Amino acid sequence: MRRSFTVVALFVGIGAVVLSPCAAQAQSSYGVAVNPGRSTDVPGFASAQEGPLAFGTAIQTTVIHASQWVPYTGTGPLSNLYGYAVPVETGSSYYWTQLNLPVGATVSVIDAFVYDNDIGDWEFGFKATEAARFGSSAYITLGTADSSGTPGFTNLTIYTGDMVFHTFADISGDGTENPVAYVLTLSCVVHSITELRFWGAEVHWFRTISPAPDTATFVDVPLGAFGFQHIEALAASGITAGCNATHFCPDAPITRAQMAVFLAKALGLHWSM
Repeated sequence: MRRSFTVVALFVGIGAVVLSPCAAQAQSSYGVAVNPGRSTDVPGFASAQEGPLAFGTAIQTTVIHASQWVPYTGTGPLSNLYGYAVPVETGSSYYWTQLNLPVGATVSVIDAFVYDNDIGDWEFGFKATEAARFGSSAYITLGTADSSGTPGFTNLTIYTGDMVFHTFADISGDGTENPVAYVLTLSCVVHSITELRFWGAEVHWFRTISPAPDTATFVDVPLGAFGFQHIEALAASGITAGCNATHFCPDAPITRAQMAVFLAKALGLHWSM
């Protein structure tokens, strides 16, 4: 059973600019600091794991190439130029793509790689959108960056304030949680199709462990005990039920068979078809 959370708990400390009128009352809950600099300045990124299938809590990197972005509001598609993409028509161009990461993933930094010859500018954005299934729809901007004043090849960096991905949220503030999608957006005003180029985006994120509950599941692993958060996460996910209904037996040795059960459940191992 998923845990209910409010929009304040979901985006606490993020501080974004709210663009949707129906979410205006909760604007202060979405603050995000869009800082200058490059993601390579952040400690640990040099040794980041690769790909969304890597496990563990180390920083991971997911790359979304320009070919995976689609136009919206009637804009023509991007065309290829030496691995970079360029708008195929002049005027205003708008593109977006969904950012698919596991629930509980924490996003730290997002980079977009662009070329700007100083005639036109790119604007890069990170947004969350709420569906209107049992309540009101809304979207919020979690961070932006643009290429103004930086001609040539550069990267646009958004610092998200370590934002955690959730499946449901109440962005509109109407008291109802709906499904949420996280998207990256890109827009520009094109005077010549050779003046702006876009390669794609690079997302730095890491997996997290569910916060510890307020009450203990096992009498021999009370609140504050060593490994309490991790043991509770194993129990809540169904990986283990302890050694009996009330005890986890944290000091008992583990057999190879028990280890096989833990790993198979945690990784979702199955027979190939």
